[in-house]
Amino acid sequence: MIVFGNREVSRAIESGVHFEEVFCTETLWDALSPSEKNCVTNSGVQLFFVVPEVFEKLAYGSRTSTLIGTAERPDTSFNSLSSQFASQKDFSLVLVLQSIEKPGNLGAIVRSADACGIDAVLCADPLTDFFHPNAIRSSTGVVFQMPLISGTTPEIQDWLSAREFSVFTAMLENASSFYDSDLTGKVALVLGNEAKGLAESWSAKGYSPVKLPMRGQADSLNVSVTASVMMYEAMRQRS
Repeated sequence: MIVFGNREVSRAIESGVHFEEVFCTETLWDALSPSEKNCVTNSGVQLFFVVPEVFEKLAYGSRTSTLIGTAERPDTSFNSLSSQFASQKDFSLVLVLQSIEKPGNLGAIVRSADACGIDAVLCADPLTDFFHPNAIRSSTGVVFQMPLISGTTPEIQDWLSAREFSVFTAMLENASSFYDSDLTGKVALVLGNEAKGLAESWSAKGYSPVKLPMRGQADSLNVSVTASVMMYEAMRQRS
């Protein structure tokens, strides 16, 4: 994968992501803070200085004033959980996203998840790349620090069931107010696709459909906004 951004590259390195190479111009290198320089040089990554004309061709969009690195993609399988937590029993608050399409939304959600102390973000049947440049950028590089797990919807539902999570699904129909929910135990918050919402399999008995109160004409919010509101309410109750 390609990582763009001084903060994003630094956070990826600090999280143990293995970089193959980092590209920079001499002018950009001189403008970096001492901590940013040390992060790169102490990691042992191969650093290449290129002329501005070459750097502009490497850059994503207009991001021509930040570090660029190529790195190995982090493992997002369920197997990776054992290396990130001593025990999966440590999980008590997780976020599940089904078939999220827009990388910018995914990155923004992960950023909020980090702020709210979410233990992991589980992506069911993902339709976007976890490490798309826009996902990395909108998360400010937190995608490298938050456990991100991908799998099929049945796999994730089985995982939640085996660990006795209380599952709250964001729905528009036949749903109770989210603010009436007890979010203090082992909780999974589940949100669906930006356009289609959650699949029918999330209407199973035992799950709690919830919705945010809406007083205006709109009947829904952007998925990243909804996720943030729900996660902050969970954090409020648990603190």
